[in-house]
Amino acid sequence: MNKRLLYKTYTVLLLASIMIVSSCSKILDLEPHNSTFTEAYFTNESDANTAIAGAYALLRNILIADNTWHVYGDVPASEFLINGNYDSGNSNVALGLFTGLNVNGGSYWNWQKYYRLLQQVNLIIAKVPGIDSTKFVDPATKSHIIGEAYFLRAFTYFFMSRVWGSVPLKLTPDYDANAALNIPRSSADSVLAQCLADVGVAEKNMDFGYTDEGQRAVRANKGSAYALEAHIRAWKGDYAGCEAAANTVIAQGGYQLVDSANYESVFIGKSAEGIFEININGGQNEGIAINGGGDGSAFTLMQPFIYGKSKLEWPVSTIYVNNLYKTDSAADIRYRKFFFQPQSSNGQVIKYANISYADGSTKADPRLNNNLNIFRLADIILLRAEALNKLGRDPEAVILLNQVRNRAGVPDFNGTGEALATEILEERLRELFFEGHSYFDLVRNNKVTLYNESFSQDQYNKGGWLWPIDPAMFKDDYTLIQTPYWQGKL
Repeated sequence: MNKRLLYKTYTVLLLASIMIVSSCSKILDLEPHNSTFTEAYFTNESDANTAIAGAYALLRNILIADNTWHVYGDVPASEFLINGNYDSGNSNVALGLFTGLNVNGGSYWNWQKYYRLLQQVNLIIAKVPGIDSTKFVDPATKSHIIGEAYFLRAFTYFFMSRVWGSVPLKLTPDYDANAALNIPRSSADSVLAQCLADVGVAEKNMDFGYTDEGQRAVRANKGSAYALEAHIRAWKGDYAGCEAAANTVIAQGGYQLVDSANYESVFIGKSAEGIFEININGGQNEGIAINGGGDGSAFTLMQPFIYGKSKLEWPVSTIYVNNLYKTDSAADIRYRKFFFQPQSSNGQVIKYANISYADGSTKADPRLNNNLNIFRLADIILLRAEALNKLGRDPEAVILLNQVRNRAGVPDFNGTGEALATEILEERLRELFFEGHSYFDLVRNNKVTLYNESFSQDQYNKGGWLWPIDPAMFKDDYTLIQTPYWQGKL
């Protein structure tokens, strides 16, 4: 890991336009300072709030830039038959080809931006505990900010490990560029162990619920931390731990499944179902500009949902959709609510079709205004069902599975064993279509090549489901070793 990279993050250079929370939310009104974080900086509640707001803003930029959340979590699952004339790089990724001239290696292979976020978070973890509690209106705010920092570090390393496996594990901030050291990649097991340690601290420092409803889901709380723990433990194959963490979210978090008539509210954001999401709201100057060509979720949209946009970069894969819905498409509310003309070559995903226009009279400068869902209740219900099935507790798993199916308007499922395991997986693929989970669900269940026939079994078996790292990062860091499968292939 390049030591110059770490020092670049020592100064926070964030603009108000990337702030992540509602203008009516006190913390989210704070603008990150354009100043170096020194011993003198972290002195009061305002400094701590500003620092954590900056961390959320950095995470937001990471996940929405170049469609990162969806490219890693959806594209390799074969959800889309990507048009190579409009997006040749991601049309290759959809085939399991993570290298090549057209793949955006500068973004998808390179983890430097994650360490900018980690530098910020490590500063918060190092400095906020030393702020006198009397400098906070409510001492609980100090604990909550510390918990959020640990949550963000755990989430970032978990996300990175699912993409690259082993990554450099950096747990302290760098104050001096000359003293910064390059760090070799730590094993995936040690990274995940650190994630669990961090998320445990987050759980202890945060509470369920929100005192300010404007912060619902867009700031982490105890429920967000337990949801993250459930995912980490499922990824590790610790299904007993996953089941317990997921059950805590369901039983104590206060979340509710949104009525199917209001499915759209889940994707607009801050719904009763939302557990953790990235704020994207044009009314708060946080909408994503589409710029005519398509950024973010706009790659899945065109006319009639985006005025004047006549091309579709990421058409829905009709084969994939038909495999998922089989005989239930007529009854499944999601088939109608999530897709537009999925049987055509221009099938669109309309989960994120909440579009506004900077110039309303001419419909110029369209903006996306849907929050990016990271964790929501349906996800955690189905994850617990998966864990229960793995633990041999099928009757309990079926009850949870059918809660989600009933909301979607489809009949109960009554199978057991492997049939139930398949149904739970496919229910996740249906419910969480284009929400950044599908590829990782398939990897976790060893089903990538079954649902994406273009992904070779040999590549999967040899660890080629992980991504390579950018050769440019090797220039000043001789401790780095390429992801094993991709050695000699870039």
